Amino acid sequence: MCWLEILGFLTALILIFKSVYNLGHFVYVNFLGRLLGHGLDISKCGPWAVVTGATDGIGKSYARLLAAKGLNVVLVSRTPAKLQKVADEIKSEYGSIEIKTIAVDFTDGNSIYSKLETELSQLEIGILINNVGMAVGFAEAFADIADEKSLNDVVNCNMLSMVRMSRLVLPQMIKRKKGVIVNIGSISGLFATPLATMYGATKAFVDKFSCDLSSEVRESGVIVQTVHPGFVVTNMSKLRRATWTIPTPDRFVAAALSTLGLTDRTSGFWFHSIQLYWGELVRFIFPETMAYFTIKFMKSYRQRVLNRQSKSK
Repeated sequence: MCWLEILGFLTALILIFKSVYNLGHFVYVNFLGRLLGHGLDISKCGPWAVVTGATDGIGKSYARLLAAKGLNVVLVSRTPAKLQKVADEIKSEYGSIEIKTIAVDFTDGNSIYSKLETELSQLEIGILINNVGMAVGFAEAFADIADEKSLNDVVNCNMLSMVRMSRLVLPQMIKRKKGVIVNIGSISGLFATPLATMYGATKAFVDKFSCDLSSEVRESGVIVQTVHPGFVVTNMSKLRRATWTIPTPDRFVAAALSTLGLTDRTSGFWFHSIQLYWGELVRFIFPETMAYFTIKFMKSYRQRVLNRQSKSK
């Protein structure tokens, strides 16, 4: 057997092993792990959950489903009336838990965190959901964004909020040797996202920050998980109808919570995991082709949503 045949055989062996490993990991994280009861019991991490961006979409569903698991919940968002409405809804559904609300605007930057520290310092926080986020423009070229303030807003909301909130809760978690931080990223942060440049770039930061922080604190007993959703029925996605590939926020969050303790990096929902796998494979083999098809998709997606909006008027 010549050296080329040996090289080909070893390459094929590595590819087969990698494929089998990826398939096994997918099945374990998304299905088998929860059936075997290997997931994390969140209630043992601490009595309080903190959820940012808690009045809508994925954040609201995290708050509801954590309350369903018996955790007291701190709802953090911008609008007091919306916060109170969500608090009342959760309290009426799960009356035995405590609910706190904190109204802050994460686009205000560093000025809000002294208030948050004061409000949270006396609570034993078991899990923090860094969910708050925003997009700037809508499938819009970066050079065409007229509102320069919105560029700072998206950085403060998508990046600074995660860094500062994590910094607030980490010392007590490390001291207790238990706790969970979940950072909500996006599949958009893992691939080229022309026409969503600022959003994709800030979500790429979420992934990098979370992966490195996870390695730092793992030996302290603290879990840092990154969740990279694909399309979910939310106001941000502008999607209104759920399908078997596009879940509702409740369905998505239920699936994502079941992966805690099984993996530190997930798409949360089984179909999004498949999308992520194939996307990373295509990007590795054909990086320029991936960017080409992404911008075509973004233009088409923008036009479809604009068409729906014009018909609804």
